[in-house]
Amino acid sequence: MMKMPAAFGLLLPLAALAGGPKPLPDSELATVRGADGISFAVDLNLNRQPDNTTGDSRLVIGQKVDERMTYIVVRNPGGRIQMLGLNISPQTSADGTNYVALTLPGYTRFTDTGFDSISVQADPHGAVSGNLGRISLNGEMTMQGQLRLWSH
Repeated sequence: MMKMPAAFGLLLPLAALAGGPKPLPDSELATVRGADGISFAVDLNLNRQPDNTTGDSRLVIGQKVDERMTYIVVRNPGGRIQMLGLNISPQTSADGTNYVALTLPGYTRFTDTGFDSISVQADPHGAVSGNLGRISLNGEMTMQGQLRLWSH
């Protein structure tokens, strides 16, 4: 245990001499290799009860138009969304410019995803005064493509 603080004591002056982190120029950054980049898998469970009962949860968006406040009330949003194949990777285009590629999820599954009702009303906490619809998604989809980002 006594050796650990001594090692840190030696590293602190070296860190001060280095002057902290420095940005890499584009020429050096282009040589950094991250293999296939970073991949993400998402398993989002939103507002799901273990016994499949639904309470009265709400997503409320307020807007003021002509000094009148109204609210869009989305009642009981929830479900399960699973996504695979979200990737972030550095790429080089044919003309030699570097960019970051964000891929669309290759596989997405929806299980009881949606909401019970959507309404526009004056009181966000009051009973749902009207119903503009309900959405319930169950199924799978596949996507392909990417979003390319260049920084300047």
